[in-house]
Order: sequence, then C-alpha cells, then structure tokens
Amino acid sequence: MFIHAKELQYTVRVEKPDPGPTNLLLEQFGCPQGELAAACRYFT
Repeated sequence: MFIHAKELQYTVRVEKPDPGPTNLLLEQFGCPQGELAAACRYFT
C-alpha cells in the first residue's frame, strides 16, 4: 500500500524564476529524441 504525503522534505525558497533549467528539462522530455519519446517507443 502506498501513502502520498504532499509535504516537501525541505523548504524551497524561489526568489526569481530561472527558465534555463526548465528549458533543458522540456528539451529532454518533449523533443522527438528525448527520454519521453524513447520510453513511448519502447512501450509500443
């Protein structure tokens, strides 16, 4: 059985948004050669 707790392990303080790491994540998961596309190819 699993229990989902919506509490973070530590407090996160964001002073200003930084789009750089977000763009890298979107590139890896969203592009045709990314990880999500590869996983979908393996499952199908």
